[in-house]
Amino acid sequence: MAAGTYTFYNQFKRFALDGTIDINTTALDLHLFMSASDYATVTQSTLSQLSGEVTGINGYSKSGKQLVETWSTGASASEMRLDATALIWTASGGNIANVRAAVLVARTGASGKDGANKLVAYATLSTAQFTVTTGNTLTHTPSANGIFELN
Repeated sequence: MAAGTYTFYNQFKRFALDGTIDINTTALDLHLFMSASDYATVTQSTLSQLSGEVTGINGYSKSGKQLVETWSTGASASEMRLDATALIWTASGGNIANVRAAVLVARTGASGKDGANKLVAYATLSTAQFTVTTGNTLTHTPSANGIFELN
């Protein structure tokens, strides 16, 4: 599934500029959220502030999935593009229910739901929440233009 456009959280820009997040070395994880979440509140800054993450069962872990990132030049030499390989969740032992959005998180603290983990950006995956039924997969594929570009 290709995500919609990513929207940055307000504090990400400060964290990237003041060194809280070293975009070259900090691991980035992708988390799934439900419609009944505040994932689109761009004034939030840490993972622990968000509500409504998909329940951590049936093939989904609340620690998210780590991106395998690549940086490349965008359409011009002045653009740098963050891209990643597709991430796949397989529903096993039950459904992964009520999925609506993906949130990109910089792992600046311990793994899991830790207040030190900083929010980077979110993307809505669908106009309505959906369920991945047992035995099926959800594949999150970044845009052909990458997750985001800095120019």
